[in-house]
Amino acid sequence: MARKDTDVTSVKLPDRLGWLVTFSDMVTLLLTFFVMIIAMSSMDSKALKDAFGFFSSVAGPLEYPREHQVRVTEPMVKLTQEVIELKRQELTRTLVLAMRQLGQDVPAEGEEAEVQVTGRGLSIRVSGDVLFQEGSFRVRKEAEPVLRAIAGTIRDVDATIAVEGHTDNQGSRRANWYLSLQRATSVADFFVYGLGMGMERFCVAGYGQKRPVATNDTATGREKNRRVEIILLKDRI
Repeated sequence: MARKDTDVTSVKLPDRLGWLVTFSDMVTLLLTFFVMIIAMSSMDSKALKDAFGFFSSVAGPLEYPREHQVRVTEPMVKLTQEVIELKRQELTRTLVLAMRQLGQDVPAEGEEAEVQVTGRGLSIRVSGDVLFQEGSFRVRKEAEPVLRAIAGTIRDVDATIAVEGHTDNQGSRRANWYLSLQRATSVADFFVYGLGMGMERFCVAGYGQKRPVATNDTATGREKNRRVEIILLKDRI
């Protein structure tokens, strides 16, 4: 008796006649198609009209007009310049009242020195001297009502909020850049961790002395340049 070779593995070959299943299905479909054509050729025009009339009433028209009337619906919410202007006025009043409570000198209500509509969006400018001690990046306890007032107005606005720090030209450029970035981060942290606003809404930047809004040759100009700007970016307003 021959010994079975243990190195040989049995392999089952596929059925060679398996293609007949697919072929028979195709032949059946072709036969059905030709039977339908022969049946339709023997029907009179009235029966065909009745049949297609039934499909038209159930599934909609089988033929479509060459011209269609298109209705363009206006957006449900249209944010106009008037809406942005009203928001600017609301923010200005809120900010002015909060700063007056701290005894700060602020422009008369209605002026655009604190809240402005810019090309980037609605900008809220807060003096760095109001928010921070000289050379510090920690928000003063006395300044928290100002940020709370701002947050109460912008909390429900659907916009990405950019918090940007700026300084005057006193000191080194590197130190000014670092201080401006730390101050912007502190303000954003207060909104997020102190007031519970979503962190995904904020982006932070520090520009140091690179973007002055006034001359650095006078004390008044340098005070204006030491600031934090909170901008509701235009692409989401």
